[in-house]
Amino acid sequence: MIIYILLLHDTDIVSLNKRKEKVAQLEKEINHKKHQIIELKSALNELEDVKSLETFAREKYFFKKSSEDIFVLSDE
Repeated sequence: MIIYILLLHDTDIVSLNKRKEKVAQLEKEINHKKHQIIELKSALNELEDVKSLETFAREKYFFKKSSEDIFVLSDE
């Protein structure tokens, strides 16, 4: 009976270890996502300032004023 419970049942030792590993992996992913959310909230707060929003648009999306020219250099 004990051998059946330890090795052959749905909640055997191998299954329990796999589930513990999965739980640990998911908890690590949750912590990573929470950290990303904090960073995104911080970035969003910075973008509420018009000057920061302009800098972001220029650097990320290459926006420009009508009197400017943009040259994009790439290593590729």
